[in-house]
Amino acid sequence: MIKIQKLSDLAPTLGFSEFDFYSGYQSSFSSSELGQLHSAIPFSDLASRLGLRNSSVGRTNYFSPEGKLALMFLKSYTGLSDSLLIADLNSNIHYQLFCGVRINPLSPLTNFKIVSQIRCEIASLLDIDSLQQVLASYWKPYMENLSVLMTDATCYESHLRYPTSIKILVSVCLSRCFVAYNNVINLLNLFNN
Repeated sequence: MIKIQKLSDLAPTLGFSEFDFYSGYQSSFSSSELGQLHSAIPFSDLASRLGLRNSSVGRTNYFSPEGKLALMFLKSYTGLSDSLLIADLNSNIHYQLFCGVRINPLSPLTNFKIVSQIRCEIASLLDIDSLQQVLASYWKPYMENLSVLMTDATCYESHLRYPTSIKILVSVCLSRCFVAYNNVINLLNLFNN
């Protein structure tokens, strides 16, 4: 009797609906906002330009080079902390499809420090100019008006404070002292004239 070692090799040949559930997720992923973002980023070109490779010695990497980059894009896209990102990656099938991994729900990822390790690995290889060339060449067919330069002119308030009673008191005292100082200067100017 032959032992079946990989269910993934057997699943496409069996005609049961239990094995077809993953294809539904894949089709919904491609039409989702996250799937459209994934198709707009040339992960394999970026990974090869960075020099990310699968290690040939030691333990096999859980994420492929493209998956490592996708995880960093996903972190920026979601704005989650490392631990929350891993928790959501374990439970969200679209996040798994974005990163190119399949996580068994019975043995989820528990080491949230893997995100920091991947971030440090990419940071040590980062060359922004070459990555910009890859992205520009990939996106150039979709761009219009290449001779126009646009910039963001958004203004942000830079002196935000949380109003505590001490800060309000100091602010009032400083403003009153400034007004009093100006009054004294005006009086001295009147007497000197």
